Amino acid sequence: MRGFETIPRQQGIEDGLAARVQDPLWALARQWQFAEFRAEDAGSIARADLVVEVHGIDQWRPAQESAWRPYARERKPLECVVEEEPAIVDPRLRLDGGRRLRALLDAARLGDALAAFVTACAFADDGPLAPEGLAAELRRCVPDGARLAPSLELLAEVATAGARAEAERLGLPEAARGGVAAVAATWLDWWRERAPAEPASAPGPPAAWDASRLEYRFAVSSSTLPGTVLTADGYTGGRLDWWAFDAMSDDSQPAPGAAAEPLSLTGIPAPASYGGMPAARFWEMEDAHFDPGSVDASAIDIGRMLLVSFATVYGNDWFTVPIPLPVGTLSRVTRFTVTDVFGRPVQIGRAGEADDGWNLFGLTDLTTAKEIELERPTVPWFFFAPALVDWLEGPPIERVELMRDERLNLAWAVETTVADDAGGVLDRAARESARPRPEIAPSSTPRYRVQTTVPSNWYPLAPEKVDDFESIRFRLVALIAPRQDGGPQRDPIGWLLAHGPEGGLVLQEQELPRAGVHLMRTCQRARWHDGSVHTWTSRTKRTGGGEGSSGLRFDIVEP
Repeated sequence: MRGFETIPRQQGIEDGLAARVQDPLWALARQWQFAEFRAEDAGSIARADLVVEVHGIDQWRPAQESAWRPYARERKPLECVVEEEPAIVDPRLRLDGGRRLRALLDAARLGDALAAFVTACAFADDGPLAPEGLAAELRRCVPDGARLAPSLELLAEVATAGARAEAERLGLPEAARGGVAAVAATWLDWWRERAPAEPASAPGPPAAWDASRLEYRFAVSSSTLPGTVLTADGYTGGRLDWWAFDAMSDDSQPAPGAAAEPLSLTGIPAPASYGGMPAARFWEMEDAHFDPGSVDASAIDIGRMLLVSFATVYGNDWFTVPIPLPVGTLSRVTRFTVTDVFGRPVQIGRAGEADDGWNLFGLTDLTTAKEIELERPTVPWFFFAPALVDWLEGPPIERVELMRDERLNLAWAVETTVADDAGGVLDRAARESARPRPEIAPSSTPRYRVQTTVPSNWYPLAPEKVDDFESIRFRLVALIAPRQDGGPQRDPIGWLLAHGPEGGLVLQEQELPRAGVHLMRTCQRARWHDGSVHTWTSRTKRTGGGEGSSGLRFDIVEP
């Protein structure tokens, strides 16, 4: 069997691109057969008029509290408000304060007075987090800025009785007190711009941090929209956007202080499009980077099938109208009027209003779900969260690994790294590995050991029954055993394990899967819309590296 192929007489493709119609009458007849000439009295979209109800988020509260706290969304990102820990004086700032006082005293030719401040306002270097190396040597040569500030507050007022008493306590000579007062005033101006106004007496977790679940739990609302509260019940750190929130009713909110002003907009809708979308014009080439026909979607892959259906079938039927909304607001369209080219207005209702089982960018209504037992009911509000677009994240200053030990029927909390008193990172795992082990004299007879030792940075989490006698939780307990360094049992020295609802870490069983949990504390820095720069310390919860063992064993006979 032979095939027949045409042989072009010319090298060009102009005839093919021309797409000539040889029988125009036949084409018109086919259009008539398909009723393309029948009038539908449908005009094209000419204008869209919208009225949007907007409520600004201006208050928040931790899940453990009932009173609302004010929140200025124009001045601070929501991540900073929720994640920041109580205000404490940065260890590096305390060290810089001592170095700055030394430089000011040398410039004023009062260097002899530095020794009195170093003695009276010295750093405490006897704790488990005392720095080593150059930082430790420097802390012995300068005073502590946090302890120095109250003393200089008194010395700045030369003529007062408190200034004289403080000068006598420090042993400052009478001739140097006037110069020290001038130096104190200059130093305090520098210190007050950087140190918190009311530092916390002791470090602690953020108010929204739930130590029993290792997550942030809080709620936000608008004072102009009482009865509607957005709750974030499982935020583990990172980006805080609309998907972290659910909506629920709250009748305990006070009456609105002021009514929200509606936002009126008028615009010309534009066809919805994206890169690679099939073109509607004849002979217009699409972007080859996206091929709708090669999308591999299963029967339950709703998202991909919706994308292909929109691109190939309904793409020309969708239009977009941009709505500029303020950041950190709850909004909904209350009136949507479309006017065609014939001047006829058409009212458009909310999509999915009759079937509220699924809604794109919709917040789940937890209250309605409990009442009518719907699977995924949503509210008509769109939440434009005051989330950060981008930020800088430093290396972890504290890391903790939580892991199960099925052989011993308990779990372990391992402090890998912690922050020392100089603002540096203390690698406890490396220090434990480098610790010399006690030498055991050789013996010809077997040796019996009651139990083995445990590294000093491993802390047991013992299971215990809850009051319902069915649930289990893990509690951080003391290990009655000698450590590898020969010292007594020591409590955790970091921040992640030192604070809990009952003084120590108490963790629900479901929060510690077999994969384990990885906790981190990192420093964040970001710039907000008004140009202000914010720095804070956040906590992040991630999946761990699986089960682990500390090597603890009982009743061992060693050869």
